[in-house]
Amino acid sequence: MIQRLHVTLLDVEGALQRLLGTAERRGFHVLQLHAEVGAGAVCTVALTLEGARDAELLRRQLERLHEVREVSLAPE
Repeated sequence: MIQRLHVTLLDVEGALQRLLGTAERRGFHVLQLHAEVGAGAVCTVALTLEGARDAELLRRQLERLHEVREVSLAPE
């Protein structure tokens, strides 16, 4: 099943790597990634993931990462 997530996180060293590592460890394969750094050292990331698990569980896991400010599931 293909899922889309929008993530806002602080643009600090290793933040994107931790985000992707968490998604992969939870059984998701990254199909597409788009990241932009905005004002105030904040990065917005759009992820397209493939996996058999529910993306809501991944959303909750990602919200626990220190540098993550917001995670939302994109409507299908």
